[in-house]
Amino acid sequence: MPSNKTLLFLLLGFLACSHPDPTHENSAPTIARGAEPSGPEAAKPNEQPNGMHADLADEDVPVEKYGDGAKAFAKVRETLLANYYAEGMTEDDLWRAATAGMLEKVDPKMKKWNKLLSPREIAEIKNDLHGEVVGIGVHIQFDSKSGYADVLATIPGSPSEKAGLVAGDKIVTVNGKLYKGMRMKDVVADIRGKSGEAVTLSVLRADKLVTFTITRDKVTYDQPLHALLPDNVGWVKIPSFTDKTPGAVRASLEDLERKGAKALIVDVRQSPGGHFERALETASLFLPEGTPIVTLSKRNKGEETHKAKGKPVLADVPVAVLVNEGTASGAEILTGALREGRNARIVGAKTLGKWSVQSLDDLPNGYAFKYTVSLFKTPAGASYEGKGLVPDVQVTMDEQTLAKANASKPEERLTNDVQLRTAKELLVHK
Repeated sequence: MPSNKTLLFLLLGFLACSHPDPTHENSAPTIARGAEPSGPEAAKPNEQPNGMHADLADEDVPVEKYGDGAKAFAKVRETLLANYYAEGMTEDDLWRAATAGMLEKVDPKMKKWNKLLSPREIAEIKNDLHGEVVGIGVHIQFDSKSGYADVLATIPGSPSEKAGLVAGDKIVTVNGKLYKGMRMKDVVADIRGKSGEAVTLSVLRADKLVTFTITRDKVTYDQPLHALLPDNVGWVKIPSFTDKTPGAVRASLEDLERKGAKALIVDVRQSPGGHFERALETASLFLPEGTPIVTLSKRNKGEETHKAKGKPVLADVPVAVLVNEGTASGAEILTGALREGRNARIVGAKTLGKWSVQSLDDLPNGYAFKYTVSLFKTPAGASYEGKGLVPDVQVTMDEQTLAKANASKPEERLTNDVQLRTAKELLVHK
């Protein structure tokens, strides 16, 4: 990642455990991150100035003029420092709040993406985009009422798998700490730590309380998966777009080609996006060179269209794409590009509808700020901002059922995954 400015998709899972996603607020992998807020609040391409500079939701209320801003700010600052009830308030506290407020309030429809980030959050983002983090490699779903974290799955080869954690276990305490009434990020922060250090979990398994002491290590997560299904249908799952994604997806596609795949399912369910350039590189693996992938709309710069580069793999087989409510941003770009560039059929549930790009700029004090620099649309000009992309064949699955399917052995996956089964049948009987 460049040191001072990076163009990327920062959405859902790409801000470590700081802001829960309202649609899935208690489910996230502890190896990496919780979910950043998401939803339909992103700005429309032709939003007028009156739609900004006020803390308005969807109300069509005229914005009143705010003059003498510098004087008003100075007055509030002086008053808070002198009279605010809480002791210990500092100048730094006010400057931090002012910077964060400016980013979040200047454009209410983008407030979930425009953020001030701490040095810790920046480090976590860099880990996310690199595809590695120090942890134990377990995916959990958290219940704040009970304080328990349900184990949904473990990452193959991770410390949690080696220690014997399995799907269905309930994490009750971490190093003796209870989490009733707390948040996912509290659990995640305590499970994560320094490589080589141990963390002790008390785990409820059936009716027994079992203790696990697990040594943290670097975990490579969100690795693409692939398998050859019956009837020579290839399946490749893309959990996100990290630095490791394009190479891993190419290897998966080449293996499926060697094994004789005659059709292909691209699975981007629960894929929150990731790095913009890595998303483009991944899309190029599926599309003929020169095929448009996405069009960006930038302020004062018009539109720019990004096209596929290089030679694709399995370029001539029919394609289906699996999506759901967790499919966002970079994953939505790939879905739209395959629909328009490969006539792919889309199966599953409506996508999130996060069609904007953020830039991450460093600040001189070690913090950074993330702000929206462009909106995007499909090459044909379709935008699903705030709406989501509707599948050609709609098939719903709840989160628990999908988690069970993801934890299945390859030979059991079709049995447990109705969306995957539907996509396969669609391709076989095309």
